[in-house]
Amino acid sequence: MTRTQTLDFRQFVRNEKYPTKELLSLLEDKKLMKIVKISTGMALVLIPRTALAATETATDHTFNGVWHAVLNCVDWLVVGVLVFSGVAWMFGHREKALELLIGACAGYILARHAIDIRDWLKGI
Repeated sequence: MTRTQTLDFRQFVRNEKYPTKELLSLLEDKKLMKIVKISTGMALVLIPRTALAATETATDHTFNGVWHAVLNCVDWLVVGVLVFSGVAWMFGHREKALELLIGACAGYILARHAIDIRDWLKGI
């Protein structure tokens, strides 16, 4: 059985930096890969319609179905990036967290409006 380790709440609230060795030992003890595997499995269970959206047979609806499946995947990717950004912020990597937030927002806007941008560029 592994030893339970805790974070010092006062140190966390005061925004004091943790030693790198201490953080690495926390991540190794928590079996980070196991957590990643479990969360990936949960995401696959929660979004099964993205895998089935491309099976439509009508040619009129094929692009529409694929497009909605892609946008659904983009939505979940943005959620994942926002969660990772929150974790980075929590561990004191404020600059990296803000960089991830800005990138996620810009990428999400571009992905959501890709067809509008294409139509606008055609009109130029």
